[in-house]
Amino acid sequence: MGVRIITVDDDINILKSVEDLLALRHHEVYPHLSGADALAKFDAIKPHMAVVDFYMPEGSGVELMKRLHEKDAVLPVIILTASRDVNDAVEAIKAGAYHYLTKPIQPDELYSIVDKIAEGIALKEENRRLKEELNVRYRFDNVIGRSGALEEVFAVLDKAVRTKSTILITGESGTGKELIARAAHYNSSRAAGPFVKVHCAAIPESMLEAELFGIEKNTATGVAQRPGKFEMADGGTIFLDEIGEMPSAMQVKLLRVLQEREVDRIGSVRSKKIDVRVIAATNIDIARAVADKKFREDLFYRLNVFHIHVPPLARRKADIPLLVEHFVKKYCDENGMPVKDVEPRAMDWLVERPWPGNIRELENVIERAVGVSDGGAINITDVADSYMVPAASASAGVAAPAGEDAPPPASGNGKNIDDRVAEFERRILLDALERNRWKQNKTAEELGITERSIWYKVKKLGIDVKKPEA
Repeated sequence: MGVRIITVDDDINILKSVEDLLALRHHEVYPHLSGADALAKFDAIKPHMAVVDFYMPEGSGVELMKRLHEKDAVLPVIILTASRDVNDAVEAIKAGAYHYLTKPIQPDELYSIVDKIAEGIALKEENRRLKEELNVRYRFDNVIGRSGALEEVFAVLDKAVRTKSTILITGESGTGKELIARAAHYNSSRAAGPFVKVHCAAIPESMLEAELFGIEKNTATGVAQRPGKFEMADGGTIFLDEIGEMPSAMQVKLLRVLQEREVDRIGSVRSKKIDVRVIAATNIDIARAVADKKFREDLFYRLNVFHIHVPPLARRKADIPLLVEHFVKKYCDENGMPVKDVEPRAMDWLVERPWPGNIRELENVIERAVGVSDGGAINITDVADSYMVPAASASAGVAAPAGEDAPPPASGNGKNIDDRVAEFERRILLDALERNRWKQNKTAEELGITERSIWYKVKKLGIDVKKPEA
């Protein structure tokens, strides 16, 4: 990465030599014969670093460095000097110089130092860019969905982000609780701080304390010192996912952290103060868990300052078309395809699904539908073939896709929605086949689908094209 570098030296030959060396590495070099000139042009150049001579007629390089640091407190400054007096080096480093080089300059040594600074600048720039992307990605208006149920979530979230209080997010698995947690962080005053996620159910109980609070060196044989997730989240947010699965002993320790705002590493005799916002999430009925003595009541009240319940997708029907369009674009882009349309019948079919797996399940269906779709549009067959219901869900009465054995409905006319969709599709296909004298290629052309899709539908719906039905 090329960076902007100001150089200052009263010797024009040295100045030219440094400029030529740095230009070979594709850096933008701005040479100056005096410190006053460099300071005057500093704001226009906005340099990433400076290379400054130690001895100059108008004053020392250390004095100039102090003036430069008044403009940019973290500007890396390399001091050059013809003197080999170690005291000069000590003075420069103590005053805040990044490094000290003696003349004549060795190119490899100069390159090594400048490259290291440039790498650090590139890393900071990448972090800044990623932060900006995250801030944009998780703005409220970028969270997909405009249903009334989701608007209620945003109403609470908008109030919560203005405070430092804890947030408890509840909802079924796959409803987007983590997305809401990230939106809370990136729309708050802590957006510039870290967002640290801990999946409480995925970490063994024996390791959870060290993971959360850290551990001191040699607490056990061969154990290295490391900070916990709470320390890593200092100045930002910690997201405790699936907190309902947290063991009782850890609930007590977490309660103390919330009360005292400090953590104790395993093996440490000192507590460490932290400034962390806690957002917790669970897919269990936590109020029931409290009533059943499976979750501490006092911890529940500490967490439940702002309660956000994310509704299941079945209660957010109006959001499904928006989510479908988003996922279609996502997976078309990932696979290098033109963005496909979704046929109206396919969209209607998707909106009517019960989605027991919520947004996660919908995304999986769309990912597969994008892959199996032959044409420029995703049709009802593409999505129906991609929709699979686990046996446990089917036995519980969740609708299965057309063409598969479906559980009998609890009430109604004896047919579930998939049976009715299949019958409707069968009638349309039979009528089209009859109009086209049972020629599948002509039928496919009329219906705007591929011959392969016609063949598949004929087989799936049990239509005998040799002995057409009346």
